[in-house]
Amino acid sequence: MKFIIFWKPIIWLALICYSLFLPANNLPVKPFINIPHFDKMVHFALFFGLCLLLFRPFKILKLKYFFLAPAIAIILAALLESFQHFISSTRSSDFFDFLANLAGISFSLLFFYFFVSERKWEKLF
Repeated sequence: MKFIIFWKPIIWLALICYSLFLPANNLPVKPFINIPHFDKMVHFALFFGLCLLLFRPFKILKLKYFFLAPAIAIILAALLESFQHFISSTRSSDFFDFLANLAGISFSLLFFYFFVSERKWEKLF
């Protein structure tokens, strides 16, 4: 039953999969806010959140959470980015999307270490 403590990252991962495999014709052609490289910010935020949500369950299990959470997030980022090319006929993988994923994972590591770990609001994650 230790699997239940991973419910938050699993739901977040489902959101990531949905957004990465959404057909390109369902994406907005003209965004409501014209921000350059907005898609990279989305990739950053999705994997920032995934890694952040993975820390707490691994910490509860008394595992090396500062290694496992980013490692799993990086593996998932690489797999999902490559699967995006093979599974979706309207989407393709992009190395810069993967770099945005890595940046989000890196910042979540720093954020968790400096602002969340051993604080009273850590249990929210």
